[in-house]
Amino acid sequence: MTTPIRFGGLASGIDTDTIIKQLMQVERLPVDKLEQKKQTTEWKRDAYREINRSLMTLRNSASDLMLSRNFYAKTSSSSDESRVSVVAGPSSGNTAIRIESVNQLATAATQVVEPKDRNGNAVTKTTKVAEMNLQSATQEVTLPTASKEWILSPKPKPGAIVSLKDATDTPINVTDYTYDEVTGKVTMNDGSDVPAGSKATYFSGYQVQIRSVEGGTFETIKVAEDATMENLVTALNEKESGVSAFFEPISGKLSFTQKQTGEKAIIEFDTMTKNTFGIDPLAPPQSGKDASFMVNGIPMTQSSNTVTIDNMTVTLKSEFLSGPVTLSAATDTQKVYENIKAFVDKYNETIDLMNKKVREDRFRSFTPLTQMQRDELSEDEIKKWEEKAMSGMLRGDTIVRGAMDTMRSKWSSATSNTNDVEMKQLFQIGLSTGKDFTNGGKIELDEEKLKAAIENNPEQVYQLFTNVDSGLLPQIRDAATNSRTTITRIAGAEGAGAPTYSMGREMTQIDTRITRLNDLLVDKENAYYRRFAAMETAMNQANSQAASLQQFLGGGM
Repeated sequence: MTTPIRFGGLASGIDTDTIIKQLMQVERLPVDKLEQKKQTTEWKRDAYREINRSLMTLRNSASDLMLSRNFYAKTSSSSDESRVSVVAGPSSGNTAIRIESVNQLATAATQVVEPKDRNGNAVTKTTKVAEMNLQSATQEVTLPTASKEWILSPKPKPGAIVSLKDATDTPINVTDYTYDEVTGKVTMNDGSDVPAGSKATYFSGYQVQIRSVEGGTFETIKVAEDATMENLVTALNEKESGVSAFFEPISGKLSFTQKQTGEKAIIEFDTMTKNTFGIDPLAPPQSGKDASFMVNGIPMTQSSNTVTIDNMTVTLKSEFLSGPVTLSAATDTQKVYENIKAFVDKYNETIDLMNKKVREDRFRSFTPLTQMQRDELSEDEIKKWEEKAMSGMLRGDTIVRGAMDTMRSKWSSATSNTNDVEMKQLFQIGLSTGKDFTNGGKIELDEEKLKAAIENNPEQVYQLFTNVDSGLLPQIRDAATNSRTTITRIAGAEGAGAPTYSMGREMTQIDTRITRLNDLLVDKENAYYRRFAAMETAMNQANSQAASLQQFLGGGM
């Protein structure tokens, strides 16, 4: 709204603008109080949200720590990494094993062929597969929607016979449709649409069939009519054929290597492909070798050089017949301790924040500054004032205190479901809330005691923290979640709309009252100006009458 231009005091000489401004300052006091109340509510909401963010981090930290790998971290070692390496898993025992010998490493099957063209010449990268007597590829394509004309793609070979079936796999009579070899189109002879779901079967392009698992099925690798040797190698490597292919152009040799090791991972081609690649049709498939080794006096064979023994991942690197390699695994006490300490630090950080908020001094004489007060202060003075004004927003808050008391109680109530009475509760392994109640329930950690518990019985430590019914972490996670839910209902989540939480609705009501009062203030200010304007008009008239009277009296002398 545009502020009208007013000229006051022209007749009376009174500074009406200043007088009205001072009058309006008094009239505005209710609005100032509402704005201060809204600001206080926003500060309190932000304090709640700060606690909620910390509770969320604590909840996530509890959930993350519940993973078994955090309590069963292991260290592993090999007496000779160059021959055998080891990685211990979370479920590995604290044990040692001996690899006494490795008679044979697992190997992958390989096969090298020398494909020729129809004239018996060595092929090159650019040799067309059409010149290599490869088997014609059988294509089966489906028409997704009914159509007057169905253009087959890929296009059938010249002279190929196109067989049609309907969506139920029932053959369609050859007299009912026509295939045009020039255009590649299929049409129905009665002029109707080719039915949706129709299937066309015909020869187009070329194919190689390869089997990579003993007793498995042949995988078909198809290439287009104009494909080259290079295209065929690319198709072999892209397809899930179980092998990788490499063509060496100088020698004209094509190499196949099984992607898996072991006797059952084979390379075998169908008869047509064998003929193309010059392989004896009666030749057995190429196969790899299994690893053969001795573990603690027990002979073992595996298809891979990476094996799992006692939940340890063991990698055989070289063959040897003497000089055993010792592999060991043990609890990584330091790592487990650090995992637990990180959670305890996060818990203490959250308790510290909550404890600070409920104990923070409240300076009630430092109310939020009005705009007029801000205009009279420097930035530094405003900052110092607001530090006092924002302090103690949650002092003595029952919700925050309740959350602290609940989480503190979880540390003393957490128990394991085992019968080990010496490690039944957390204080017995070096974690307690201490005797100082003024710290709000922060945890005191006895490093030596906790490490000893981890070393002696990691399973018991795991149970104390993670047991579904009585473990600490599920209880802390649930307590943090419940507290967040309560606070969110009051203060809302980050970015939440005002109607979704109680403090937001309260601030909306304050805004409505401020808007209404501001409208009344505009009316009040206008009323003041009208009154002063009326006074100016009256004084103008009085001055005019006085001047006339004076002129009249002066003229009569």
